[in-house]
Amino acid sequence: MVKGIYLVNRRRTDVDKEVGVMRSLLGIDVESMFFEDIVTTVGDNDDDTMLLADGKRVPLPDFVSVRAFGLDANESYRLKSVLRMLEGRGVLCINPATCKDITSDKLLTFQVASRVIPDVRIPRTMLVTPGMDPRTIGEGIGYPVVLKVLHGEGGAGIVLAESEAELKNLLKLVNGAPFGDQIIAQEAIMSSKGRDLRLIVLGGQVVDALVRVNPGSFTSNVHQGGHVEEFDPPQELKDAAVRFAEAIGMVMGSVDFLFGENEGEFYLCEANSSVGLPYLMDSTRGDVSKRYLDGMNRLLELVR
Repeated sequence: MVKGIYLVNRRRTDVDKEVGVMRSLLGIDVESMFFEDIVTTVGDNDDDTMLLADGKRVPLPDFVSVRAFGLDANESYRLKSVLRMLEGRGVLCINPATCKDITSDKLLTFQVASRVIPDVRIPRTMLVTPGMDPRTIGEGIGYPVVLKVLHGEGGAGIVLAESEAELKNLLKLVNGAPFGDQIIAQEAIMSSKGRDLRLIVLGGQVVDALVRVNPGSFTSNVHQGGHVEEFDPPQELKDAAVRFAEAIGMVMGSVDFLFGENEGEFYLCEANSSVGLPYLMDSTRGDVSKRYLDGMNRLLELVR
């Protein structure tokens, strides 16, 4: 039987449902494990068939699926060191460390996408450097403008400035708060206010598509009061999402888009390498879709 580990961080307390779904629907042996308990090792004397975890030696799994949130820089590095070790020992990582490097960095995501999927529009984006004049941002991007924390997640760290005066005040706050992250300024795609399109990619195929809608917010995050609706995206957009996912090594995740002013016009929003089972179940209106199950079974064929 295929053996898997659901790799989470200690702040996660809601993994039982996800593990239960994988066990019951996919018929695999999977257990949750804190990545903080795994020791990263390398060297000639290493037994590459075992892991040192929580003070015990355990057999290598066939695959690991990662769901870890709210990590600081040190925790993120530690998680990726574990993933790189597992990848080096032949374990299928969902997703690999290089994929997480890209998807966790919004600016890097756009830089890679501009090369890989040049046919998809990208909002004008600028790295905000210390002491940058608001006029530089206004002239380069225009108003309204969105400020985003480079490594933000879950819809946090995003604010909208509709004028130079608002932007100037926000920059004063940003420059005065040593929170240890970079900021980007980005063109606000107002035609997509409160909604975006999420394409879930699994095993080199788009297995589901949904529009996330939040009428009461500039962002569309479901966890902040939004909901999901069905959507049938054009084939060329699905092809672009798959090309981008393959380019960054994404085994399972999402590529998100914003709606342009014209019919069939889309902008890249972000990519997410940690789309969990509950989200997938929500996206399929309360059940796990056949396409999702087919995709997961294709992935399992890689390790059987």
